[in-house]
Amino acid sequence: MDVFTQKPFAGNPLVVFPKADGLTDQEMQAIAEEFGMPETTFILCHTQPRIDYALRIFTPVKEVPFAGHPIVGTAHIAVTEGIVRTQRPRSVLYHQTGVGVLPIEVIYDGKEAPRIVMTQSKPLILSVLNQKELTSVEEALGVSDRDLIGSDSPPRVISTGLQQLFVPVKDLETVRRLSPNLDKLKAVEELLGLTGVGVFTTETVSTEALAHLRFFAPSIGITEDAAAGSAAGGLGVYLAVTHLFPEERLVDFCVEQGIEMGRPSMLYVSVKLKDGSPETVKVGGYCVTLASGTLKIP
Repeated sequence: MDVFTQKPFAGNPLVVFPKADGLTDQEMQAIAEEFGMPETTFILCHTQPRIDYALRIFTPVKEVPFAGHPIVGTAHIAVTEGIVRTQRPRSVLYHQTGVGVLPIEVIYDGKEAPRIVMTQSKPLILSVLNQKELTSVEEALGVSDRDLIGSDSPPRVISTGLQQLFVPVKDLETVRRLSPNLDKLKAVEELLGLTGVGVFTTETVSTEALAHLRFFAPSIGITEDAAAGSAAGGLGVYLAVTHLFPEERLVDFCVEQGIEMGRPSMLYVSVKLKDGSPETVKVGGYCVTLASGTLKIP
């Protein structure tokens, strides 16, 4: 399937196994490696009250506790395949992830498929980089100080489930010409305890979007992500605390991603503020199912 798009062969690809009970950890990891998608998810039964299902998320190289497009895509499959029941025009599901139980909204708004909206973990505004760390990031990304916005909006580590670094640059051209040194970028992730680095600008291709994002996570086997829901949520937090957008425009906005990969994606972000600080972050979008089948395990 493709996630964060309404058109096939765009957005971020995902494989979902809706009946994964009985698979071992080793089998799940082997399946994810076999398919080679950015992530592969496995839906598991759950017996606790108020939890509709559990899911596990694997990249080709490791399991991750939380990720945006796998959670949104898995919910789409759970709904469209009848694993869970929903009511129109809106239902709320609860699923068990590696970072706890999180709600998922299923919104029927007249489109062919429902919009799936995930609530992310409590926003955490973490460190600003020191000069040595910043230099390592710039070398890994192939940018310089003059490409960055400036001291008022420094690169910063944010978490809405995963610790990620967000690097603001001045213009669209800088983002589009990025060609990171992935070995150096992986070293930066390991040094700072990150799961990915997002580079963004407020100059966009689409008039619908308010930010243009590219996201790289070589430490988990993702050279570049076409649509990173976790990063879109973290970006919303970054924009709120640095006031790059007027506060009233941060209620709901769109992030465009994947254009450089030929897989344009649109992610809908909502940031709820309390006393000027981000309190709740939601990221949503649409999905397209492409194929279904059966995998036989020897």
